[in-house]
Amino acid sequence: MEVYRISKCAYINDLSGTGARLYGGRWNSPGHAVVYTAGSRALSALEVLVHIPLKNIVQDFCIATIHIPDHIAIKALTKDDLPSGWQSLTPSPQLQCIGDEWVDTAKYAALRIPSVVIADEFNYLINPLHPEAAEITIVDMQPFVFDQRLKK
Repeated sequence: MEVYRISKCAYINDLSGTGARLYGGRWNSPGHAVVYTAGSRALSALEVLVHIPLKNIVQDFCIATIHIPDHIAIKALTKDDLPSGWQSLTPSPQLQCIGDEWVDTAKYAALRIPSVVIADEFNYLINPLHPEAAEITIVDMQPFVFDQRLKK
């Protein structure tokens, strides 16, 4: 399976989850390393745009194609598995607890979760501390330019 990650080019090869560990995110509290990826390039771009307005984006982004080998089991959550309000603009501590528990139990190297931006598409979280995470690799990396028409 291939998933995608857009970030500043300086950090694109970093699959350590350091940013999420330092600052937390929708699916993890600070202290839990997680790599956030998306199931498509387009969803990856939208996930960036909901956090950084295009007018503030300097065109210094890259996109990584990340390969998750087929033999690596992925825990899958559906909308029905999530608490009400999971799509709220501010991350819920309940969602962070779900992600933290997934990281702490280390049963799965990846977690499939519905995207808040497009609920019928999926993001994939990677636990970089899971033993199988070493098999998850970047297979392609290239510059990514956000179309300036999105500013309109």
